[in-house]
Amino acid sequence: MIRLVIVWGLFAFVFGKALNLDDTDGSNNGLLLSLNKQLLRSLETQEGLANPSIHLALRLSNYHNHVKEDEQLTKLKTDLHNEIQSSLRSNQPVTGLLALYSLALKSSCYDLNTVSFRVTEKPETLLAHLKKVMEQEKEHVAFSHRPLTNYYQYSLGVLALCVNGIRVNNHVTHKLIKAAEHDNFKHGDVESIDTYAVAGMALQCVKDSGSYTHNAAEMDLALSKIKQKLVASRRTDGHMGNEFSTGLAVQALIAMGSEESEYSISMEAMRTAARNNIYHNPMAISQTLPALQKAILPER
Repeated sequence: MIRLVIVWGLFAFVFGKALNLDDTDGSNNGLLLSLNKQLLRSLETQEGLANPSIHLALRLSNYHNHVKEDEQLTKLKTDLHNEIQSSLRSNQPVTGLLALYSLALKSSCYDLNTVSFRVTEKPETLLAHLKKVMEQEKEHVAFSHRPLTNYYQYSLGVLALCVNGIRVNNHVTHKLIKAAEHDNFKHGDVESIDTYAVAGMALQCVKDSGSYTHNAAEMDLALSKIKQKLVASRRTDGHMGNEFSTGLAVQALIAMGSEESEYSISMEAMRTAARNNIYHNPMAISQTLPALQKAILPER
């Protein structure tokens, strides 16, 4: 099973849009191009299933190799699709993978209404499955006080539904708001900055969609708390959480409308780390490249 990270990337961030790139000097543009080329080269030696996170990062880039991107898309629609269908049939939780798959397809302007899984006799679309899975996640929180997977994947599911224009159930959103309120975004005993970042982008998307009809003040309070957590996680070297979570944190701050002064130091920390070859594997690059290009959430 593909390791779930957001790009992300989360990533994150289909049909992203680069902001203020005109103030990026030639050195930074060269750095972005170098990272992009490393990602493209990684496709030639890629083992196992196609990774939707890497596809997202390439689609969000300003530099494209459409032949390789199309080849990667074909692998996603065949090998990865079949892997997800097999997992669904055996009742394995695949919330994050479903979400990333939907975002990867959307980033390639693919009609998601034509993508379906046959788990029972009647096939259902990818987004219908994702919405159903999120209901299961929500019910698991209600009875077990934690998601079926984890809050990172839960947040990614909310984000993917929202970005794809699907109304997120108020109760699904409310469970995420309460998790933020009660500091439940942890990996073991340590706060997960990656989860705070994805949750922030997910809740901001839902808020901007106007679909959340419960307590608006509660939503604003959760977003404010998430933002505070991200800013407070910044180390003396500028990274938020660690070198590999900084990209997500920066994207979240941008999505939540933060002032540039709140993430500019972290942007420079990522550039320095990239020049020092800290992001030496494809997954690390796919988390960092969208943030360095200031990718933000799309219009729905």
